[in-house]
Amino acid sequence: MENLAEAFLRLDRKEIALLKAIERGMRRSEWVPIEDLLAKGRLSLKGTRTGLSKLVSKKLVFKTTEPYEGYQIGFAAYDLIALSELVARGVVVSLGDLLGVGKESVVFEALGRAPARGGAGSKEDPSEEDGREKNLPGGRGVAGSTEDLGELIPLAVKFHRQGTTSFKHVRRARSHLLDGPRCAWIHAARIGAAREYKVLKALYPAVSVPEPVALSFHALVMEHMGGAELYKLDLENPKECLEIVLEEIAAAWRGGFVHADLSPYNVLVGEDGEIVIIDWPQAVSRTDPRSVDLLGRDVKNVIDHFERKYRLDVEPQEAIASIIAEDEN
Repeated sequence: MENLAEAFLRLDRKEIALLKAIERGMRRSEWVPIEDLLAKGRLSLKGTRTGLSKLVSKKLVFKTTEPYEGYQIGFAAYDLIALSELVARGVVVSLGDLLGVGKESVVFEALGRAPARGGAGSKEDPSEEDGREKNLPGGRGVAGSTEDLGELIPLAVKFHRQGTTSFKHVRRARSHLLDGPRCAWIHAARIGAAREYKVLKALYPAVSVPEPVALSFHALVMEHMGGAELYKLDLENPKECLEIVLEEIAAAWRGGFVHADLSPYNVLVGEDGEIVIIDWPQAVSRTDPRSVDLLGRDVKNVIDHFERKYRLDVEPQEAIASIIAEDEN
């Protein structure tokens, strides 16, 4: 698959419309019948088949002929659908390099603008001049041309990937999917992104998490925090750092959430020592019956890292009890 920005720029509006039609159809069917695409689209049979043929050749759409002619998309196309919405809303102007690739997400750096407070984002495309002159190093402008909508800010665009390997496993591991309809596996990613966005909105700024900026399908746009993962660093002040991380865990508990997947891989440390906790799609409410156990696991994961690497002696149970007791007081 070519660079995401390059792939986006090579698509025309009709191709994007076809991808969106398939995505909507996959909310009900694993393979979307061509009849459904014809019924909901504005293209002729010939136009639809031509468009689908091009998308299949680009490996953005997959086709089956048994037991009927049907089409589906994967994450490559889903990323382009989400990006097209973010560009149309004026949120993303330039898409840069990969920031990270994990089991359940792919994160790109970007430049863009935060939507107006209380709104869904601009309905106009941001300026082509800004996208060209203020591109990230190695990035590509992806926006069209209109009036300047304001100063660009550094962003991180996180494309969720829940369900990539096993959707059944994801349903078992995510409580928010257990009682829902059996949607196509790509929609597990959409639900995961929406959940993480909701958690970040609830916690920011009381807890040191990235500020959520926008949501589009399975793509979550946040402020780009910078910094390095805790596990990569040799800290000069490990005791102080551990205390700050535990304080942030406590702040999240007071805010009603447990991270539920905390480790040295999702704690960022900035050059000034600022701590930021990322990756919240598995977060659970404090009212969840598992919340205390998950809080204990998070605290133990963090303390174990500092104990192994820096020989700090901190009792996990005392730290957990302190967090709970502090909130009760």
